[in-house]
Amino acid sequence: MSTIETGTEDRSGEDRARKDRARDMQAPWLETERRALAEAIEAGRLGHAPMLLGSAGVGKRALAEWLVRRLLCAAPVDGEPCAKCKPCTLLASGTHPDFFRLEMLEDKTEIVVDQVREFIASLALTPSLGSRRLGLIAPADRLNRNAANALLKTLEEPAANVWLILVTEREDRLPVTVVSRCQRRYIAVPDRGVALDWVGERHPDRDRTDCRKAMELADGAPLLADEWLAGAGLEEGVAIGDALGAVLAGRADEFELVEAWSRQPDATWGWLARYSHLWLRAVLAAPEPGFEPGVPIPGGPAAVGVLEHCWRQALEGRRLATRPVRHDWLLLRWLADWRGLAGAGGVQ
Repeated sequence: MSTIETGTEDRSGEDRARKDRARDMQAPWLETERRALAEAIEAGRLGHAPMLLGSAGVGKRALAEWLVRRLLCAAPVDGEPCAKCKPCTLLASGTHPDFFRLEMLEDKTEIVVDQVREFIASLALTPSLGSRRLGLIAPADRLNRNAANALLKTLEEPAANVWLILVTEREDRLPVTVVSRCQRRYIAVPDRGVALDWVGERHPDRDRTDCRKAMELADGAPLLADEWLAGAGLEEGVAIGDALGAVLAGRADEFELVEAWSRQPDATWGWLARYSHLWLRAVLAAPEPGFEPGVPIPGGPAAVGVLEHCWRQALEGRRLATRPVRHDWLLLRWLADWRGLAGAGGVQ
């Protein structure tokens, strides 16, 4: 398997890109961002390394795919890629010779230095079509330290015809030296009403209550809610939330839960992190609209400490999700920590 993805191979990255393109065209909250990027390109204000930042599910990757099309399009129309010129048609078919993706390999949990070196070498070649070569790095926060350092020279001394687009929701995982050399653009969570209407239109078979619940649990990120509603993600997430309440109330068989959860560690740890964070915010501020934990919300410094610890451990569990570790043991230990909330002043 090649360490980078180019337009000459039909890979999972290309499949995802095509799905993102289709969904992007239906995401009204990204219109303002697309217009701002188009204006920046026309005015020469878009840096050679834009970094798209924001929460999971707000459309960063879809916007990055649009930006690739816009920068490579030979005849933009009203700031939008024309979808008819040769570069546009090659991008649509996944065969553009001057566009390269840098992503994690299927059996890896990070992007390594050899991948970056091959990526940079590809970008350094003379463009085959037009005058630009583009590279997309997503998720950029998966660059390990050596890989990120290998990228620095390209960021510090960019060629006039080379553009790098980085996508991440965790800029804190990237070295400051990398982040400081990028033009950061934050993609905000869209207006809740607009996003809810969009999700509802995409899932007419779903009850409006389900759509609202998905949006609440996704913290307003419509693409994440859309993903859950397209399958059984919402139901699985709600079941985990109910189980967490049952654990605190002493009504759960924890060994049975762990047996089921450890079959899908990535999804499980993601939900545990999400619920830990929702509970933590509820303690520190106020519950999110529609957030119903099923048991009394804990309060006080002890609860804050437990919830913050559980949140961080769940994030670490998700980071290890694809590694050969005993997730059943990790989950049992996590539930033991979570159970500590029962003595932290909130559950009777």
